[in-house]
Amino acid sequence: MSSFNTDDFIKDSVRKLKAYQVNEVDAHKKALKLDANESNYILGKNIKKKYADYIKNTLINLYPDPNSKNLLKSIEKFYGISSKNFIFGNGSDELISIILLSLNKSVTVNIPAPSFSMYEIIAKYNDLNAKIIRLNDENFDLPANIESVVDKNTKNLYFFSYPNNPTGNHFDRKIIYGLLENKNNLVVVDEAYIFFSGEKSFLNELTKYENLIVLKTFSKIGLAGLRFGLLFSGDKLINEFKKIKLPYNINSLTLSSIEFFLKNFDEFEKNIKKTVKQRKVLYEKLSVLPFIKVYRSDANFLLIKLNDEKNKIKFDNFLNGNNIIIRNFTGGMEIYYRITVGTAKENKKLVDYFIEFSKNL
Repeated sequence: MSSFNTDDFIKDSVRKLKAYQVNEVDAHKKALKLDANESNYILGKNIKKKYADYIKNTLINLYPDPNSKNLLKSIEKFYGISSKNFIFGNGSDELISIILLSLNKSVTVNIPAPSFSMYEIIAKYNDLNAKIIRLNDENFDLPANIESVVDKNTKNLYFFSYPNNPTGNHFDRKIIYGLLENKNNLVVVDEAYIFFSGEKSFLNELTKYENLIVLKTFSKIGLAGLRFGLLFSGDKLINEFKKIKLPYNINSLTLSSIEFFLKNFDEFEKNIKKTVKQRKVLYEKLSVLPFIKVYRSDANFLLIKLNDEKNKIKFDNFLNGNNIIIRNFTGGMEIYYRITVGTAKENKKLVDYFIEFSKNL
């Protein structure tokens, strides 16, 4: 009897992928976890109690109500966009998947590199042609002549993380506007980190550009565990995306929670300001260390680069030995690391560790 063969069932595009790796934290060790761009600020006792009181009557025996009038009104008020022009997603990942699942196979998906890895992963398992656009080495900006490096014989979709992950910078808006002017393009602006930047959102451009899609999330400001994202677009596109969005894709507790936290958003604004302040402090403290280059950031993280690649093994061993978890990369970025901006206490601890490593080089 022949053995079961997955090749007979699973398509090539999936079999060729590598699974997305999430750092595992040893529960028995006290880790300095600064790798996932989460907020490390914990809600205070008073707001926690109010939150518990708010969600305690949520009916988890019934399917969630995706048309919750209170939540829709809250989001409309928060963003100034009609509810007919947005859909909810189980995090931005699901929304990225909805966009790419809807595309014709002839559309080329253009992705800056380095950028958020899920753009390419999801494009590939949807059997789409994913083209990488290399960013400028020094400032990680887009090539000014971006349309000269893409395939003009196809329709093109572009993903732009704004600010970009993992580099922390904003791409030139003029370049993005130029792409939007070309109706052969679809442009997705992912504003996951815009809360920390003070930069103007692209939401105001939706009425002008029918080929614009804007993604939003609350994960980076303290609600990562709720897995809630938003996709905004004009009437034509949003009506197509609604056809393939799964029903009941957001659980009842998340819907109730988002409604509560939008009413109490001042709690997050305080922590956003703390993060921006700590980002400046962390940048200044790390910038004086001779073994790394630190890049300026408009997000809730900093990108660093080892000045001497010979130090990589020693540095990695140092991180592991002290249970310091920061994000490292592959694909030509092995000497780059992304550090989430933590609390003042966490950042000081990290700086002290880095000073210790520097002294022992």
